[in-house]
Amino acid sequence: MKRETKSPEIAIELSGISKKLGGLPVHHNLNLKVERGKTTVVVGASGSGKSVMLKYILGFMLPDEGEVKVYGKSILGLSETEMKKVRARYGVVFQGAALFDSLSVFDNVALPLVEKTKKTKAEIEDQVMHYLSEMRIADARHKMPAELSGGMQRRVALARALQLSPEIVLFDEPTTGLDPETSENIYDLFIETQQRLQYTALIVSHDIPRIFRVGDWIAVLNGGKIESVIAPRQAMKKASGWLRKMLDV
Repeated sequence: MKRETKSPEIAIELSGISKKLGGLPVHHNLNLKVERGKTTVVVGASGSGKSVMLKYILGFMLPDEGEVKVYGKSILGLSETEMKKVRARYGVVFQGAALFDSLSVFDNVALPLVEKTKKTKAEIEDQVMHYLSEMRIADARHKMPAELSGGMQRRVALARALQLSPEIVLFDEPTTGLDPETSENIYDLFIETQQRLQYTALIVSHDIPRIFRVGDWIAVLNGGKIESVIAPRQAMKKASGWLRKMLDV
């Protein structure tokens, strides 16, 4: 008797997405499923529409055609109030960290708790310092973003993104501008944090092939759609199309 294999739960689903900006096509029949509790890495050339894809999920931009679902429910057509409830399930690490220059490391990380919870000052202190310690940057609590290296800024950004215990964390080109060694250290941190907290991660990046080791799945965005979805260990053997050219295999 054959055992039934349970289908993985899908946290995010993009289906039949098409979009034009300035009359030029960005996406055409883009389809992607992001498994709950896994890390999916979307790779593609600069300008291929990776960041635009994240904007659909965040509700900052609507596709011309297609559907965007989060845990099986469409987020298209939601009111701003309803969309805020969806975004409350997300953590976001923006390209370049996007820290507030006028706030210290501590205050940058504390901001979501100050703005969106009723935690006491002592509770906020405990939680922020816990995450800063987890990111190995507790000693930098009083520093300003301009005093930090690029790698430390990414650690602060991740600590801030995790403050509200998100179910889904979105990463937009998280290692842009970092040297190879620092990028590898940040990838180690991403792997360690995701495995510990078990959130669903969606990372868009053009850092090929180093980013492969972070993902459970690698989705290749090319020509406005997802060209293939493969496991990292298969990337070098089964790469086709645009990815094959990039890897020169």
